[in-house]
Amino acid sequence: MMGQDRTDRRAIVCAISVDYAFALAAVMAGVARHCPDFQGDFVVFHDGLDGATQARLRALWPRVMFRDYGADQVTARLGADFGAYSPMIFAKFEMADMLADYDRCLWLDVDILVQGNFADVWAFDALAWRPLPDGAFARRAAVMAAFADLRRDGVPLLNGGVVGMGPGLRGRLCSADLYAMAARIIAAVGPHSVDELALYFVACAQGLAVTPLDQRFNHPVVAPGGRDAAIVHAIGADKFWNAAPLQLCYPEWADLAGDWRYEGHQTLDGATTPDKALKAARNRAFWLGVYRGLRTQLPPSVQVDMAADGPDLRFFIKGLPDATHLRLTRQATVRRVGVALVIQGDSPLADAMFARLDGVKIGNTPLETAKTKKGWTCGTVVAVADAGAAIVAIAAALDGL
Repeated sequence: MMGQDRTDRRAIVCAISVDYAFALAAVMAGVARHCPDFQGDFVVFHDGLDGATQARLRALWPRVMFRDYGADQVTARLGADFGAYSPMIFAKFEMADMLADYDRCLWLDVDILVQGNFADVWAFDALAWRPLPDGAFARRAAVMAAFADLRRDGVPLLNGGVVGMGPGLRGRLCSADLYAMAARIIAAVGPHSVDELALYFVACAQGLAVTPLDQRFNHPVVAPGGRDAAIVHAIGADKFWNAAPLQLCYPEWADLAGDWRYEGHQTLDGATTPDKALKAARNRAFWLGVYRGLRTQLPPSVQVDMAADGPDLRFFIKGLPDATHLRLTRQATVRRVGVALVIQGDSPLADAMFARLDGVKIGNTPLETAKTKKGWTCGTVVAVADAGAAIVAIAAALDGL
């Protein structure tokens, strides 16, 4: 049953697991800020939002409807295993049946930023989505071959982050059609992109009209021109809540999320902040330059650690546990680095290592042993140009342990 205000028979549809309430809140706040002409409902499919969280979301958008939805419902509708994918991707199929109550429904992924009025997006009759480039067909060659009999010229593949369904689908499409197509696709080629592919093949098979959405209504965050888009979509692993560069480019997202916390997620609250991201970038650039200068000197037994975001760069020695390694450490001047053997925790080889390193000099400087909170170090500070020779000398002294 739709909301009390029946003057706007439109619905924005989202789906979240309970730990993504913060992302939904940012979407709702963005619509409230930028889309004053939208007075319809939010319909939220969820897998267990508690009453308190629902009340907080309703404070952002009073005309919100909550519907239970999760893995059990999807499995029952599909009759198939959808693998490791979130069941929430299938909730967009429910819009077809919702057209009994609404004139138009618009699906929004919650990894988006609403930063402008998208009033023009509603000008569709049946289906609407942003087309993918023609090259997307080649990247999906297996499924295209498996369902070649269903394909129809003029129907574009889609990104499923923003999808519209309208009155032109009434009597022609129901949710069961989409679940059935998804089950066929899973049986044939597996669940990858199954929600998008089901929409595409049903549109082809049933001759349904597709209104192509302009990219400004579903703009990939990595594509140029995103700041001028109404809806920016953080496709992939980097989201507005876990990638500092995205928050630097799109600070409005954090403002929209407000005081919602991101429990259970790697976020800018506890993972990184813009200043830390910039520092990590500077460290990577510094260590890349150092490594380029010394890599040809390294013996095969010494392998660099690819993690180079911090003030240290590790090198692992073949035959020794990772807790015992060589380490370069940044100094106040970029022309010098610390170089040391690091022993974390207790090592039965510690005494033998120290004995071998006793008397080793880097240039004219002997190595110094020091106790740390996590174990021991034995090293010195050298010019960056001498770091390779220092690593070679220490590794050679430990050879054969």
